[in-house]
Amino acid sequence: MRTTRRLSCAVLPLLVAAGIATAPSASADPAPPVIGPAAGSSVPQPGEDAEVTFASGDVTLYGTLRTPVRPRSGVAALLLPGSGPTDRNGNQPGVPANTLGRIADDLAEQGIPSLRFDKFGSGATGLAGLPQNRLVDFGFTDQVTHAAAAATLLSDRTGVPVDRLTVIGHSEGGLTALALADRGIGHGGVGLVEPLPMRYLDLLTAQLNRQLDAAVQDGRLAAADAETSRETLRTSVRSLRETGKLPARPDPLLASIGLVPANATFLAEADALDPVRLADEIPATTPVLLTCSDKDLNVSCDQVGPLRDALDHTALRFAHLANANHLLGELGPFPPGRLDVAVPLPESVEFGTALREWSARLGG
Repeated sequence: MRTTRRLSCAVLPLLVAAGIATAPSASADPAPPVIGPAAGSSVPQPGEDAEVTFASGDVTLYGTLRTPVRPRSGVAALLLPGSGPTDRNGNQPGVPANTLGRIADDLAEQGIPSLRFDKFGSGATGLAGLPQNRLVDFGFTDQVTHAAAAATLLSDRTGVPVDRLTVIGHSEGGLTALALADRGIGHGGVGLVEPLPMRYLDLLTAQLNRQLDAAVQDGRLAAADAETSRETLRTSVRSLRETGKLPARPDPLLASIGLVPANATFLAEADALDPVRLADEIPATTPVLLTCSDKDLNVSCDQVGPLRDALDHTALRFAHLANANHLLGELGPFPPGRLDVAVPLPESVEFGTALREWSARLGG
């Protein structure tokens, strides 16, 4: 808390910052060629990581194709990251979660090849050299189209048809996965890992209101200032839904979590998709993994409830975790906190078990 008018968020809601305006420079260290065991595994399951590139429109994206030592036939997984400048491994600057890297490890243990990539605004892909006017036009639809191009590459490299691929999305990536399923991609399996369970701006509102309540309660923010931010948020949401644009003078707090003009198209397009409706359209035979955790500070299990109900018609494996944070770190008996994202926690044992049990049955 720097002043009485600015709420300092040690942990921003990782679901809701599109990250275009603050993306890192286009650089990333290449992944090592041999990967060790997944967390909790006693037997090494090495695999080979190959650097790949693919194009989607005028954007070149960079990724990693993981090939297990003994790959299973007929199964391959596309891994999709959460919001903001999250790279192929599930990391952001200062946030060493390695969420997708660990999922790739777990899948390799099951003999499942996978592709993870630096989405637009992250890692080696960066901003792809696009001019500022193109950045303002970038939207969630573009993000889904980039993921569809990644699915085509994965299909070409593994021989698994795009409609039979498995798509696993973490956090915001869950909405991307549902949007791909709506395009007919990924009916071999859909993994929704701590996913966005409601419309984008509704979840953003719930997250920010919770943070404002906490800030007022512990004296970091005056109640009047909190109400000003709430009213500006309501106005911003209404404007995005009605016009696709933000008001001319956004609140500095809202700007700090990504409500800036550069992200307006992205936010409006993402919010136009209802995860519950998309889930209801997934074919009944599709194997689905859905997770929530009691220690996830971004998405509650209560919020995930309607999404779970919408998936009841599928081959659903619902994993209600007790000790994982939003980034799937293992908290054990410790309570969740705002600084968890800065700590390189081991992978949640519960999540790793659920993922491996679910993935073992894919393609059967």
